[in-house]
This record gives sequence, C-alpha cells and structure tokens, in this order.
Amino acid sequence: MAASVVAISLSACGAAPGGDSSFRAGSALPQREVDSVIAQVRATGKPAYYLGTTVDDLPLTVLDLVEEDAPTLQVEADYGSCQPSGDGGCADPVVVSTSDRPPDVFGTHCLRLEPQLGVPAGVVMGELTLVTGEVVVTVSDMRGRDDHDDGIRSALALLPRLRALGETGPPTALPLPSKASAAWMDEVCGTRPGGEVSHDPDSQPVPTVPDHVPDFTVERLGGGTLSWADYRGKTVVIAVGTVAQVSAAVVRLRPLVAKAPSHPTLLGLVTDPTGDKFNPRPVKDIEREAGPLPAAVGYAAVPMSAVWFLDAAADSGGTPLDSGTIAFVDRAGDVVEFAQPSTPEAPLSEWARALG
Repeated sequence: MAASVVAISLSACGAAPGGDSSFRAGSALPQREVDSVIAQVRATGKPAYYLGTTVDDLPLTVLDLVEEDAPTLQVEADYGSCQPSGDGGCADPVVVSTSDRPPDVFGTHCLRLEPQLGVPAGVVMGELTLVTGEVVVTVSDMRGRDDHDDGIRSALALLPRLRALGETGPPTALPLPSKASAAWMDEVCGTRPGGEVSHDPDSQPVPTVPDHVPDFTVERLGGGTLSWADYRGKTVVIAVGTVAQVSAAVVRLRPLVAKAPSHPTLLGLVTDPTGDKFNPRPVKDIEREAGPLPAAVGYAAVPMSAVWFLDAAADSGGTPLDSGTIAFVDRAGDVVEFAQPSTPEAPLSEWARALG
C-alpha cells in the first residue's frame, strides 16, 4: 500500500524568488559514513527521516547529526549539490531535516495543510513541515522553486519516499505525533486546512536557559548502559566533562554527597572532545583511562547529552565550556545549580544538601 499524500490548494503560499545557482548531482556519501550516522542517531533514542539513498538522479551527498545544537536533535539529509553563480550561497537541491520541536513560535508564518502521510502538516516559513512522534520533519525541493512556484508541490510529491533512517522502504503512514507535537502544530499553523497564521516576532519573551535534563542513554563504564530515565524522581549530582575531569570530580564529590539528607545519586558523564564522530573511541579505552570510580559513569560517544550539560552551564554563566561542570538536579529533573569542578567544598555541600 502506498503512503497517503493529500493534495491541497497552495494558492495562498507566497512564491519564493529564484536564486542564481545551478544544481549538480554531487558525490554520493560513502555507505560507511551513512551507517555511522545512522548508528549515532539511533543512540539518541529519537527517529530521523530521509528519502533513501537517491532522489531521482541525485545521490545522498550529506547526512549529518548536528552536534552543535545538542541536545536538540537536528539531522539533515541533502541530495545533490549546488554551485552558486551569483552573490551569496545556495541550498542543495533536495533537503530533509528532522529536529526537535522549536521552543517557541514567535516570528513564524504558516499555511495549514491537510494531513500528509497520516500526520499533521503545514507550510512553515516556506518549508513543507510534518510532525510525527516528538519530532518535526521538513522536506524542501529547491528544484521546483522559481518566481512562480515555491517548491511545495514538488516537495509534496517526494513524501511517498519518506522513511526512517536505515529503513529499506517507506511506511504507509508516519507514527502519530505526541499530544505535545500535535498541539505545537495547531499553535503554529492553526487547525483549519487552508488557513494561515502569523506570529508577531515582537512578542517574543526573553529566552531562558533550558534547565530540564533531557532523556539520554549512553554506554556505562564497566558494562551495560546508563539511562537518565532510571533516575527520574530522584535527586542527582552529575559530573560532566573529560575522563580526567569526571574522575577527579566524582572522587571529590562522593563524601560530600553522602552527607546530604536526600542522599543524592552521584553520576558521571564522560565526553571525548578529541574523538572522531564517525569513529569514536571504544568504551574500553575510556574505562582503562578512568580506572575504578566510586560512582556510575556513562560515556557519551555521541556527545549530545554531555554537550547539553556543558552548554547549559556555560549559558548560565557558571562554567566555561572546557572546564567540565557539576549539575545538581532535583526530583523534577531540573538543574537547580551548576558548579565548576574547582568550586570549594562548602558551597558544593550546601547545594547537595539543598536538594532535599
């Protein structure tokens, strides 16, 4: 059974001006690199989507898990290549992006569409956009964009090929969105197919640093996995950084945490900033470097979880990115304090005690 794609009038969509560029097939991404990214994405516990290894005569040229935005998921699959012929850059002919829901809708414009592949859809800021599960998927076909067509029709025509990374064929329908994802689409695009919604950028509130620890599962030193879901409802003190930073921190924190009334769980999360994203160091190497430790320690070979802590700590003004961090997490899963590993024992003990 073919995937269901529903047609809708797009006369309300604004046409995108054509750019001075030419499209080329480009060089196909080696299969080993494709397999490596698929493994990295699977390690995040979230799905990502693409159109297979080719789109018409265009090979898959880019498949990237964007780590700079961690822990926010962003996976991009590009087909073909673009050669700019005027001022500025250009976009590859076909692009599929999978990401977590944006935290706000300010400054966005959307035309709501009929459901596509069984899930809510719209044209958000000129991009064909679907919500499935907990993620947002956009499909762009620059080949169909000119002064008279914004490319949405050609992007819709590609949807029957959409599939999860690593799957051999497209599904009959995508997984239904979560309640939060469906509500996000309703807020961004309204609920009436064919209706348009714009959100005033001037009403955007001052951004706040995210403080709720996202779920993650990583390899555990000594065997097995370390999953954040196992610590929901508990107070946690977690040291994050390089092997040396985490090893020193958990040894120092163990007696301080033991004295806290709530007896917080002490954890470590190691990242290797010198590692190769396509060929990360084996966990056995990390174990040998760390030696015996007085706490459960995970290894973020795909560093998204560790980067979240380090970025949030840096944004809070408490910790430079390269020094590692110590996060004090309450029972709700929120970080109530970030500390530098060099922080004196007195405030560390007080923050552990304050967790309850």
